[in-house]
Order: sequence, then structure tokens, then C-alpha cells
Amino acid sequence: MKLLDSFRIVWRNLWRMKLRTVLTSVGVMIGTAAIVSMIALSLGLKENAVKSLENIGNLMELNVEPAYYIPEEDRIIPDDERKKLNMAAVQELKAIPGVEAVMPIKRMWADAKLKVGRREGYVEMVGVDVKESSAYRKNDIEKGNYLTGAPQEVVVSYFVPREMRDVEKEKREARMRNANNSGQQDPFAGSRRMRMGGDEEGPAPFDIIGKAATITLTREYRIDDDLKLEKKEVRVRVVGQLQKSENWRQGRAVYAPLSLIKEMDEWMNRSRGDEGGSSRRNRDNQQNEFAFDEITVKVASRDMVESVVSDLKKQGYEVWSPARELEQINKFFFVVQMILGGIAAISLLVASIGIVNTMIMSILERTKEIGIMKVIGATVYNIRWLFLMESGFIGLIGGLMGLGIAWGAVELVNYFGASGGMMDGFFGPPGGGDEMGTLAVIPTWLALFAIGFAFIIGLLAGIFPAFRASRLSALQAIRSE
Repeated sequence: MKLLDSFRIVWRNLWRMKLRTVLTSVGVMIGTAAIVSMIALSLGLKENAVKSLENIGNLMELNVEPAYYIPEEDRIIPDDERKKLNMAAVQELKAIPGVEAVMPIKRMWADAKLKVGRREGYVEMVGVDVKESSAYRKNDIEKGNYLTGAPQEVVVSYFVPREMRDVEKEKREARMRNANNSGQQDPFAGSRRMRMGGDEEGPAPFDIIGKAATITLTREYRIDDDLKLEKKEVRVRVVGQLQKSENWRQGRAVYAPLSLIKEMDEWMNRSRGDEGGSSRRNRDNQQNEFAFDEITVKVASRDMVESVVSDLKKQGYEVWSPARELEQINKFFFVVQMILGGIAAISLLVASIGIVNTMIMSILERTKEIGIMKVIGATVYNIRWLFLMESGFIGLIGGLMGLGIAWGAVELVNYFGASGGMMDGFFGPPGGGDEMGTLAVIPTWLALFAIGFAFIIGLLAGIFPAFRASRLSALQAIRSE
């Protein structure tokens, strides 16, 4: 029997008892729709939970620090055993599978003032390894370019130009208000207008890209118990500005090469007038023992985040990132998917019993037809194949209808969820954040799995009827009424 002929016979038999076929497929349809809808809901909730974490920070960027405590052993790690964030640690982190880049960071714990033209503002100086950070920070540039490695280049964060003020202009406005007997007005009104500008991001920023700037550092020293201040000016050029970020640590950050930050840090920590040879030897020792404040690790993909975090903890590091919660989220929603899928699978089990009943009834009705087919040359394999295909197609029809119903149910859930503000209530961070996705989602793999699973359920349900039909005696089948 040709394959095409067997499909024609199967379709003719299903169409001949179309009402029974449809009613039997309804059971599979309900089971498939339930499984797809429940798993789609859990997948959508999981995806939104992950997106809410991404609003806090990039899940593939991990801030690494030395571990201070071992929960398994319930002990504090001594200083001599604690990891040091130096160049040796950078090389160790690069060797971890899944790590794409390692960016050491050195922060200056001192006030620095950035001045461009007549505007100025206090900033936080952050030193980065240009070669390592350019691999993934260059995509965060909104204006200009990223650092190229030149020692006097800097990149500012999104809010730096918006926080810089024209101090001289504000002073003149204050003097004019006082001269016009406007003392009852808020003396800082001009400053607030400059800083707020009618919205939460401050005034419209002036363009500082490509302009020369001055960074002013101030250190303290004492002479005969009198506190003195000494200033140092460093000429730089602003080459780029980062995009707006929800990461609060980028608020007033100015990124510069590590070499420039090291130079500034040495000047801040050096005693006034200490320029001798012994000081130079001390600076050489500090250069060799230079420690970073933190190290940012870039993971190749989100799927590898959990394994990288696990390897980092095994090597004695602590990870500060939203990715720490990703493992718990994955475990939780995996359990949810298993529970929901298991409950919905019960309806498919009931539907498979209905398929078995339908196929057995079909055998009783077509006993003579089976006998005639055997007489004219149909083999046992042909008979089994026909009945297996019939039961499989009943499952396939039910699976396709169930997938359609599940798709409609998912669309309704997403529509009412969006119109009713459910997404904002569950996942929307107050006052901002990226727009959340849909409540439920049906990925391609879930749709294909549902159709294939329904077809397999039909095949399994047809095994017993198919073997029973193939064992019928041809002569007895022909004689039956």
C-alpha cells in the first residue's frame, strides 16, 4: 500500500464519522489548550520578572567584590585569606568559562570639580581599563565616542551636563535681585531653575562633546596645626557621553583611563612637598600593589549567568548584581510550569481514553472492511498503520484546535492585563523603568511541542486498537455482520 493511498483512506474514514471524530478531538483540544495557556502564562510572568531585574541593572554585567563571609562554614574570611582585587584577580576572572570581558574599576574617593567654559559641577572620577571596557561600553555611548586610550580623554555620564551650573551667572542674578529689593524671594531660585528646568532631569544640557575641560582636585594638609588646602588642575577633553541609565552609580560619574586616575590618586595621597627618591620608591611599590575598588564582569549570554555566578562564589568572590536573583526565579517558575502542566495533562489523559474508545468502536463497525482488506493483500503492518494514523490524526486535529483556543485565550489575557494596568501593579517599578511585556506568551517551541505532543498522545492511544484490528482473522471478519 502506497503512503499516499493510506492517507486517503485515513482521511475518508475520519470524514465518514466526522461527528465522532470532532467530539473525540474536543477532549484533546481542551487538554492542549489548558497546557499551552498555563505554560504560556508562567513563561510570560517569568519573562516580566527577568525584565524587572534588568530595569535595576544589566543581568549580564556582574559587580565582583571579595567575599567576606562563608555561609556554609559560618565564618568570616580573615584578611590574609581574602581575595585582592588586583591584576592577578583580573587574569583569574578572565579564565572563568562564559566570561566575555573583565573591567576593573578604580574610584576616586575625593571631590573633583569638572569645569567646561563657564559651567562647573562636582563629579565622581572613575578609572576604567579602556581596552577591556570598550568591548561593551561603546554601545552605551549616546553622543561622541568612547575612550580610545589617550591619557587625557574622559567620557561623562548622562546627568553630568545637566548638573553643571554657571556659578558666575547665578551670583550676578542674586546681586541683581538684592539690588531690586527682592529679598523676600528665594535667593536660590535661579539655582533651582538651573538645576530643575521644569522637569526631573534638570535644564536642557549644553553640548560638551569635543570640548576642553578642567578637573580640579583639592587636598588638605597641615602646617603648625593650621589646615591648608592645595589645588591641582588637570586638563582633559570630553570625547563622549553615555546614554541614560537607571543605575544610580552612574549619576555624576566621569570615566577616565586608569593611568589618569592613578596619577590623581597618587597626588591626593601624597604629602605636600614629598617629592624625594624615597617617595618615588613608595609610589613604585604602590603601583605594583595597586588594588581596584571593584571589578565588573561581562557574561557572554544570559543563559551562562548562573554558571558564572556559581564559579565566582567558588573562587572566593561575592557578586552584587540582579543576576543573583535569576537562579531563584528560574527555579520557582520551573516548579510552577511543572505544576500547571501536570494539572492540564490530566485532561489529555482523559482524552486519550476517549480516543481508545473511539478506535475500538471503529474496529467493531469496520470488521468486514478489515477482512476484505486482508483478503486483497493488506498486511498486518498496513492494518496497524491505518489505525495508528487515524488515532494520531484525531490527536493532531485536537492539538491544532487547542492551540488556536490557547492563542485566543492568551490574547484576551494580555488585552485585559494591559488595559486594566495589571502589568504596572505586578512588575512596573514606581516612577519609571522600561515598559513591561505581556502577561502570557506562546513561543514557537511551545506551539510545536503542543501539536507534536497531541499527535503522540493520539498514536499511543491507538496502539491497542491497532494491534487488535491487525489480529482479526480475515475469514471471520468477512463473515461478521
